[in-house]
Amino acid sequence: MGMAVGGGKGGVRADINMTPLIDIVLVLLIIFMVLTPMMLKELNANTPKSEEVKLPDQPPSTDIYMVETKADGKLLLNGTPLGDNELFDKLKEGLAPKPDSKRIVFFKTDDDAGYGRVVRAMDLARGAGAKTLGVASATKKD
Repeated sequence: MGMAVGGGKGGVRADINMTPLIDIVLVLLIIFMVLTPMMLKELNANTPKSEEVKLPDQPPSTDIYMVETKADGKLLLNGTPLGDNELFDKLKEGLAPKPDSKRIVFFKTDDDAGYGRVVRAMDLARGAGAKTLGVASATKKD
């Protein structure tokens, strides 16, 4: 690294004097090195005592349905081929409002199935009372 040793006209220089900058950075480094271990103290937290909670005897029922959309536009509900109206009626019957039901409907779609057809099936399921819609995917085995 080169250094200017004088000479010239003695006017204002455009170079940054690095020595004071390095001194300040080293002093800050030392301060942080000294203060950091002091700041890492253990904090005690008082947590409330846990109470024993009685769990219900039966877990809430979970109704899960699998709607498949084939490339040719056919809909299958749990493996049974159905039309749009039949799918809606079956889902509405199975997803009848139950206070403790999660009402989940999964969708499995062929890669070549039309997007509009899949959205239509999802709309039917949502209209029939499904609270949760999921998309099931299959992994390819090589």
